[in-house]
Amino acid sequence: MKPSARSAARHVRATAFALLLSLAACAPGSAAHADPGDFQAMPGLWKITLRTVTNGHAAPAQVKWKCLYDGGDPWATFVDAMAPDAGCRRSDEHRASTALAWQVHCGARPGRGRIALDSSQHYTGNVTLDAHEVLRIEGARVAACTSPSD
Repeated sequence: MKPSARSAARHVRATAFALLLSLAACAPGSAAHADPGDFQAMPGLWKITLRTVTNGHAAPAQVKWKCLYDGGDPWATFVDAMAPDAGCRRSDEHRASTALAWQVHCGARPGRGRIALDSSQHYTGNVTLDAHEVLRIEGARVAACTSPSD
């Protein structure tokens, strides 16, 4: 092979290798993770339906309305509404692009909570204490928020 042909072949191989590396970096896989700061819930007015659970039976629904603004904190919008009572404290928070999970302590009763988006406009979740479900939650985006007082 002539020197110029060798040079051209090296250039083609280097270009192909660079292209493969860039494609591999873009491909989804186990090494690719969503930015946990980019929570995938759509901003707007959310209807949050809470059901207290006692001995496996859900009580009538309680509805709360919350606005999530673009860049807003999903913990404040979705999770703060889920404390089983005022004495509960949240810790060990984990945030992904489509889920929030945390530990909760209500006095001496340990537990955990979780919500998971099944679309950008809907989620479900629950809170357990002492390994028993005590709260079920469902959220659905219903409209745009029209002002900061929404």
